[in-house]
Amino acid sequence: MNTRPTPLIKIEKVRSLLFDESEYIIEFAEASIESFTEFSESYARYLPERDLLNLKRAGHKITPVAELLELDQVLGEYRYSKEMLANNADEEELRESVRRVRRICSRITDEFHDIMNKIKKGKYSK
Repeated sequence: MNTRPTPLIKIEKVRSLLFDESEYIIEFAEASIESFTEFSESYARYLPERDLLNLKRAGHKITPVAELLELDQVLGEYRYSKEMLANNADEEELRESVRRVRRICSRITDEFHDIMNKIKKGKYSK
């Protein structure tokens, strides 16, 4: 049985926030793809380096949109990363966190790509 996971992006929330305007939704999706890609890359770089300052910078950039969209998995993993560094977690724990963030951010960007494609193909219903 092929079941798709529950989407992380709550499309109704996005539609409501952006007045259900396709152009705004596409712009928001493009900006979000860029932001979550950048966050994933920064997280993968700075967490293993134990660079808390730059990790926080990356986190502060993504937190507002993640909170707005109720992306608790991203927020939780980011909070956990600071705990791991404070507790001097081992390398494997840090690598596993990086894998989780990459997986989560990849899902988010894939979902935003799907939303944009549906809009562009006229398969987006109001």
